[in-house]
Amino acid sequence: MNFSRQFKEASKKLSCLKAGAVFINASDEKIKFAVDLIRSKLSEIDFVIWIAPSAFFGTPEYKSLIRFYAGETAKKICFFSIESVSLSDEKYLRLYNICDKYRTFCVVDDSLTIKNSEAGRTRRLLSIHKKFKYRLILSAVPLTQGLIDLYAQLTFIDSNILRMTETQFANYFLPFYFDDFKTCRRWSTPENEKKLIQMIRPYIFKFDLKDWNSNLRHYNQDFELTPAEAKNYRQEKEDFLKGKYHVAFMEVAQKFQHIYTIAKNKVEALFKLVRQIEKRNEKVIIYTKYLDEVVFLRESGGFVKGAFVELTGRSNKLRAIRCFERDINIMFCTYRVDRLHLSLHACDNIIYFSQTFDYKDKVQSLYNLNQKLRARTVNIYNFWVKTGLEELIRDNLNRKKIVLNNVCRQMSREAVLSL
Repeated sequence: MNFSRQFKEASKKLSCLKAGAVFINASDEKIKFAVDLIRSKLSEIDFVIWIAPSAFFGTPEYKSLIRFYAGETAKKICFFSIESVSLSDEKYLRLYNICDKYRTFCVVDDSLTIKNSEAGRTRRLLSIHKKFKYRLILSAVPLTQGLIDLYAQLTFIDSNILRMTETQFANYFLPFYFDDFKTCRRWSTPENEKKLIQMIRPYIFKFDLKDWNSNLRHYNQDFELTPAEAKNYRQEKEDFLKGKYHVAFMEVAQKFQHIYTIAKNKVEALFKLVRQIEKRNEKVIIYTKYLDEVVFLRESGGFVKGAFVELTGRSNKLRAIRCFERDINIMFCTYRVDRLHLSLHACDNIIYFSQTFDYKDKVQSLYNLNQKLRARTVNIYNFWVKTGLEELIRDNLNRKKIVLNNVCRQMSREAVLSL
């Protein structure tokens, strides 16, 4: 379907349904499509409410891109960060008053930020979503943790799509099962994923997730703990769990993973791999989960002072990225801190030194990279330590990846069928 016909179909759907979703992982195309939809309804609205993460607004490129495509329409756009909607009563009341008094078109960019129905930002937006004349969610991907990510997003679009509570949604689409670790969990099936996509198909205005996977070469590296490290790990677990009958799983995971994350064999392999990358005169980003991992790598002596840059919550982020893209070949980066809506397009290699349960962290890191990837090949290295927790993390990430791929495949199939 050519763009003109596709846009006409989307505009027609919007006129009828008053709400919908756009999934495009090229940010400029996503913004242009959304702005074009807004302009098609200008005679019916007074203001545009544009909601996005504060990290997006923290870069001048983001608002500039919106204003460039909006032209004169930019005068009608009111920007709100998703964080301010949640944390500032003043900003929330301003938002409430605008949508209560005027005809508004609401856009929520990076709609995965409202996937958690218990979060204050989500509750506030859901409480007023019917006051917006038009509603549009934008995202680079529809989900990262599983089908449950779609519940709040779809409720914001139109609560009549599902007509069920979140518990009912989970019971219907995410049946219980026991995993290899004898833990009871919820995961969707391909059949349920297909059912859900069929239900929401009319509300998907555009789906265009460009596939850069052919440009990515993945390598898994597994490391054994030394006998001393294994003994210390067992002892730490026993001491932590002594006398406890109930524990919070994520607290346990954080505690245990932190014990072995700078295992000797893993650190030595990192030094060796980075030296090989330097010989090729290539750039590398090393992702870590904990800030003290960055401190350790900085002070370990394995990297020449001045030959690396750090991108953490304590960094001057724009300066760090500019240094990396111009002069420095090595970057230490903690997960999530790079969600700046910038393209780390100078990178040739990514090393996930420590792993995370949150698949969105990995998707986002590759999305930042992929903006400029195109024909260049990038090496992706996953470092794993041979422990039960790491196997659980690996299994969890693989399942989330499978669900995302299945959902994207269904959405792509529906797009092809509409041709």
